[in-house]
Amino acid sequence: MQITLSAIKADVGSIGGHTRPSEEMLDAVGMLLQKNIDSGLLIDGTVTFTGDDIAIIFSHRHGVNNAKIHVGFAWEAFLAAAKVAEAQGNYGAGQDLLVDAPSGNVRGAGPGVAEIEFELDAKSEYRPAESFMIFAGDKCAPGAFNLPLYLTFTDPMHNGGLLLNPKMHLGWTITIIDMDHKGEADDRIIRLDVPERSWDVAALLQNPDRYAVESIHSRYKPHEQVVSVAATRLHNIAGKYTGKDDPIAIIRNQGIFPAPEEIIEPYATVNQIISGDARGSHNMPQLPVPVNTAVTGPYCHPIISAIGFSMNHEGKFAERYVDFFDNQAWDYARHLSQRRAAEIRRQGFFGIAMAQQTEIAYTGLVNTWKQLDDEFEFRKS
Repeated sequence: MQITLSAIKADVGSIGGHTRPSEEMLDAVGMLLQKNIDSGLLIDGTVTFTGDDIAIIFSHRHGVNNAKIHVGFAWEAFLAAAKVAEAQGNYGAGQDLLVDAPSGNVRGAGPGVAEIEFELDAKSEYRPAESFMIFAGDKCAPGAFNLPLYLTFTDPMHNGGLLLNPKMHLGWTITIIDMDHKGEADDRIIRLDVPERSWDVAALLQNPDRYAVESIHSRYKPHEQVVSVAATRLHNIAGKYTGKDDPIAIIRNQGIFPAPEEIIEPYATVNQIISGDARGSHNMPQLPVPVNTAVTGPYCHPIISAIGFSMNHEGKFAERYVDFFDNQAWDYARHLSQRRAAEIRRQGFFGIAMAQQTEIAYTGLVNTWKQLDDEFEFRKS
């Protein structure tokens, strides 16, 4: 049976600033989720939040980019939550709903979308059971998954399974999107096989503000997709730069794919510094947190959550999910992240403490640069 796994996330309002959605907003989304499960449009699903972003994680049989799923369900669910946010006076009501009415699907309309379609077969010789993880980031750049995914899928120093599992040893095909492409309609992507072209992948992914992993496929079973990331062009809405998209990712695990402990390892050992943060305009280390955590740290510390699911042969989820970062084993990683953050913040707005000039998402500083540019004058050297 063909199953589609979808994870769609948006900021449509939050309490007291950019912190977290209200319970009533989450209830509004949950009610529509259950209504569409009862109607048969969806198979199963759940609603979570990471910072001020609501995530809807669900299964269905309608394929990726389906209008009934994206517009008929997800968009309507976010609209319902936005109406609640507006009635409650919450900050940024409807913030990520960037168009009046999306056509076809919600990609490029504001929400982050990760989807994978696959065959669910309990008799499969290489994948009789389906398990997967959902990673959700807030206050972080669209390329936030570049480094963790690179280490997991190309570096045996971080993922021993690349050496130990002969099915993983054959490598992966990584699809990378150019998020700075300003074309009218078409995305600009490149597909690279690793390990043969690992260095070429590194050459692109080292710039997470322009290039991002969009998907990863197994080369043992080339039709099997293991990763989907909500990475989209930042200029794709009427040619306008739309800023950070706080991405969400689906990563299938076990069997022919990496194990959960191999996927989360980079978050414990690397503690990457990414752009985003306060006003989408600074660089800070990412903080692994339990799901349903509000953003209340200084300078909107970029946060990442990770939860795991199992799915039965009908596409239904296990009764509970596992929260990978809700464990004292992550206290040390959180301590290191907070310590690094404090050191960077001591540098204020100078140098690397602030995002690259091209990535400053808000216009105040940009307007100041333009005004000062007119005051420059030439002199003979």
